[in-house]
Amino acid sequence: MVDDSILKKVLKNLGQIGAETGKEIIKESGKITESVITGKELFGNIKTFSPEENAMRKAEDEQKKQAELASLRSGMSESGRNVSAEITQVEKEEEREEDQKEKQFLENLRIQRQMEAEEHQRLAAEMGVSTNPAKQKKSRGSAFAKGKKKTQQPDPAQLSQTAELAGKME
Repeated sequence: MVDDSILKKVLKNLGQIGAETGKEIIKESGKITESVITGKELFGNIKTFSPEENAMRKAEDEQKKQAELASLRSGMSESGRNVSAEITQVEKEEEREEDQKEKQFLENLRIQRQMEAEEHQRLAAEMGVSTNPAKQKKSRGSAFAKGKKKTQQPDPAQLSQTAELAGKME
């Protein structure tokens, strides 16, 4: 019983909260609609054109358009465009740009090779190696050069029990 009365009171209070919230929303929306500016308030002093004024303005616009087209046509017919001269000019310009790019590429390549040569010379100077190929070969030596020979035989104590000592039999 106690639970039913508490539940009823909670539902009743939730209903009251909902009603109050609805009333507040209605009041706020009324304030919003009051503050909205209508087009008439914003542009109240603007009057509409009469059909005669509208037709007159359209005619003036059409006359301006026709005059501009006529001036453009007369300018085209009088001087005209020399298309072949423009094409040759564009071709020369493209060729000039291509030559410029090629010269730039070759210059960059030359600078890169020069830097590589300087780096090679610097490394060679640091290592003390000659750039002369004959001197390089001499410093390397021959592929058939004999290496250092061992002059001392190992100590028999260091060898294993099955050691292979030349000349001794056990």
